[in-house]
Amino acid sequence: MPSTNAHNDQDLISQLNKSNGTAFKAIFDRYWDHVYVICYQGLRCHEDAKELTQEIFKSLWERRAQLNASGSLKHYLSKAAKFQLYNFYRNQKITRKHLDYFLRDFVEAENSTENDINYFQLKEQFDILLDRLPGQCKTVFHLSRKNNLSHKQIAKKLNISIKTVEYHISNARRYLAKELRLYS
Repeated sequence: MPSTNAHNDQDLISQLNKSNGTAFKAIFDRYWDHVYVICYQGLRCHEDAKELTQEIFKSLWERRAQLNASGSLKHYLSKAAKFQLYNFYRNQKITRKHLDYFLRDFVEAENSTENDINYFQLKEQFDILLDRLPGQCKTVFHLSRKNNLSHKQIAKKLNISIKTVEYHISNARRYLAKELRLYS
């Protein structure tokens, strides 16, 4: 006999398929902690675990009409979290590989005028992208990355919450990563 929770999950999936925001909120409230714990155990970084958890629920909402999870949502979301962790590390490995190639090439041609030009163009583009960040987001990112202040120090200095600092840094990182992919 199926459990009551599995039955409720099926009702929630059915309602989610119909774009019911209340059903999505119920799923989010019920399983966010569970998904976050899996992500955190795999990453050991609160900020990255939160981002990955948000991406999983964002994807769930975006694919709500096609969702066909039979059984437990907890099991389905656990698998989704493990898949996202795999993708995260795969992407990091690819990025690290490209960075290693870049650094090796850069060292081999250290005096190359072309590399100097490329470096300054990339730095200029990075600075332009930083300037495009909204005011407080730019300030928080600058204090974090250029002044090496902790989230707590930034929050105290700007008189904002640590969650707000995390939010701004996360948004800045996501924006810069998206925009700088064009230069890889």
